[in-house]
Amino acid sequence: MEFLKTYSSFIGGKFIDPEQGKIRKDCNPSNGELLAELSFSDASVLDTVVDTARTAYGSWGKSTKLFRAGILNKMADVMESNKDYLASIEARDVGKPIEEAKLQMEMCISEYKYFAASILSQDDTLVTHDNGSMSAVLREPLGVVGIILPWNAPAMLLSWKVAPALAAGNCVIVKPASAAPLIILELARLWADVIPAGVFNVILATGDGVGDALLNHKGIDKFSFTGSTAVGKHVGSVTGGNIVPCTLELGGKSANIIFEDAQIDRALQYAMLGILSTQGEICVGGSRLLLHESIYDKFLDMIVKKFEALSVGDPMDPANQIGPMIDEKQMNKVLEYIEIGKQEGARLMCGGTRVTSDGRDKGFFVAPTIFADVDNNMRIAREEIFGPVLCVMKFKDEEEAIHIANDSEYGLGAGVWTRNLPKAFRVGKALQAGTVWVNDYLTSTPGNPFGGYKRSGIGREIHKMALDNYSNVKNLCLCPDENVPEFF
Repeated sequence: MEFLKTYSSFIGGKFIDPEQGKIRKDCNPSNGELLAELSFSDASVLDTVVDTARTAYGSWGKSTKLFRAGILNKMADVMESNKDYLASIEARDVGKPIEEAKLQMEMCISEYKYFAASILSQDDTLVTHDNGSMSAVLREPLGVVGIILPWNAPAMLLSWKVAPALAAGNCVIVKPASAAPLIILELARLWADVIPAGVFNVILATGDGVGDALLNHKGIDKFSFTGSTAVGKHVGSVTGGNIVPCTLELGGKSANIIFEDAQIDRALQYAMLGILSTQGEICVGGSRLLLHESIYDKFLDMIVKKFEALSVGDPMDPANQIGPMIDEKQMNKVLEYIEIGKQEGARLMCGGTRVTSDGRDKGFFVAPTIFADVDNNMRIAREEIFGPVLCVMKFKDEEEAIHIANDSEYGLGAGVWTRNLPKAFRVGKALQAGTVWVNDYLTSTPGNPFGGYKRSGIGREIHKMALDNYSNVKNLCLCPDENVPEFF
């Protein structure tokens, strides 16, 4: 199968006619290869897509849980049948290594199956009271949900939002990132024969004008956003002003703490996984590596040698572990932070440059980079770089490790490495983060709540509790009518 050469917004079960003069080229960030042409819509299309979704909601919102679960399972089956093809799209459009893209496709498939099962097991509650009355606690869909996605893991993040939203009975309007929308558009095409028309819609547009118009549209009942904290603050401000509920999954500067009694070989592998997945373009990346002073030099030497041996190149080649940045702008941002790190006095151990040799000059590759002796007050330790840049710090005891880890405006994830269970529990409880991995990092399966503390966001995803994010809870009070009280 091959993806289309031209894409436009997907509304009511089909792609709308391309608009001339609003065509943009979508290229492979590793080599500049033209992947497709994108016909962008402007804000004038919003009334059409919202009306389409609201019309579809008239029947979808009243459908049975069993029916909706069946649709979600069919969506998963379609992905299963096309998983290698879908992985290749994400690898080429995002720059994600192909093996990582394949793994994420499996996670996406599981997400739709998980919420299909979760909605069937979610029962309304009937409570009886001493006065003879009863309360029925009902969960009802919100209506139309607006979903705004980033470019780093579009398929996976789509599943985190669309699966619970559809399971709860809502229709959705998805705005993918303009930098990497192909897999969302291809999923729309593949699902066209599975999902009733109008239930799943995609707006292909840039953020300028359309984003704010979407946020302010009176026909949308809920928003779910994943992206930077700066943009999330704006999204939350607009939706809050309109009294529209919003889930926010935002940035991070996560600390990965390795104590002296850790299983060093395992910790080494997961420390690399934590910062190098998707070339470090992940919000929960373990970008701050905290090493106990007794293992600092040894571990630093080991991880530098591992970084220097990594293969950087075409993400479609399974031999390469590191792909390109999403575009030139992001590459330049990462390189700028590397210069900032040097100026701040951090010790550059490896990397720190753009990779252009051996035909890689047409891609946006940055060599995996390690800074040692980083102070937590440095900008490279406090600001989200979103690239393959690891900041290594030294600590002497639990108290100092916890202090360094929590001394951040973010609180998305953290890692604790120790064979001492009481220590793991103490430190894990003390860390201000939505997910704390112990002797692990980045493992994520349906049923593990994901979300942040502090400026890393509001709400949780992946777990069945996310169904509540996409539902109205109604208390239906049923009172006996045989006794007439005299209040007045």
